[in-house]
Amino acid sequence: MKIKRSIIIIMITFFFTVVWFLQSSNYRDIPALRSANLSLYDVIIIMNNSAFGYSSMQAYTVFYTAPFLIFLNHLFLSENLATIIRGTNREKLYIRRVVKIIIAAFMFAFLHSGVNLLFTAIFFDYSLLKEMNFTSICLFNTVGLFLFYTSVGLIYELIKDISHSISISFFLTIALISGLFFFEKLMMTQMWGPIKDLAIYNKMLEKEWTIVDLLYIYVRQIFVVIFFYLIGSFVYKRKDFI
Repeated sequence: MKIKRSIIIIMITFFFTVVWFLQSSNYRDIPALRSANLSLYDVIIIMNNSAFGYSSMQAYTVFYTAPFLIFLNHLFLSENLATIIRGTNREKLYIRRVVKIIIAAFMFAFLHSGVNLLFTAIFFDYSLLKEMNFTSICLFNTVGLFLFYTSVGLIYELIKDISHSISISFFLTIALISGLFFFEKLMMTQMWGPIKDLAIYNKMLEKEWTIVDLLYIYVRQIFVVIFFYLIGSFVYKRKDFI
């Protein structure tokens, strides 16, 4: 199991590395950027904004949901059906499942942010990153991603308990999260939506959000996690596993 876990971590890290280089391929030629009158400050914002790029809302919802679910499914052993059936306290079993989701979400968010911070620090001057508070903002974004993917994991397990199918849950979760992104983008342009809380890089780098705004975001995300935790717990405790 340790070897399998190490392999999936390496694979996700490699995946993020490839995506980072592909998304930033047009912004690593510093002389060309300067000749185009584009400041490095603007370049970092573009590479991490909420419209496109490695750290965009579209990437988080449309492109990264499937890798996260694969990561979640392979990071731990599958639930033992005999243990569930014999279990006298399903609440404890469900909490054990939630802990696994939390660990997977944290590791996924940490690896994503770690790759971004590492390569941004390599290709851009540290003094510029320090001036932009890039490291701090990266950490703030990691917390937001952790809470978001915790919700995604809870939704995935909830659908799996209802549908009794891993494949249905996998594709339906991707469809729901991707659909929510496009729905908010097209239909909720002037209203709050949970996906809009993923614009931490963009809003913080452009100094549109403060620490107070971040706290509101975290509180909203925590409430979303609690909401799906309660629904998932209710369904899990009443699920017929036979």
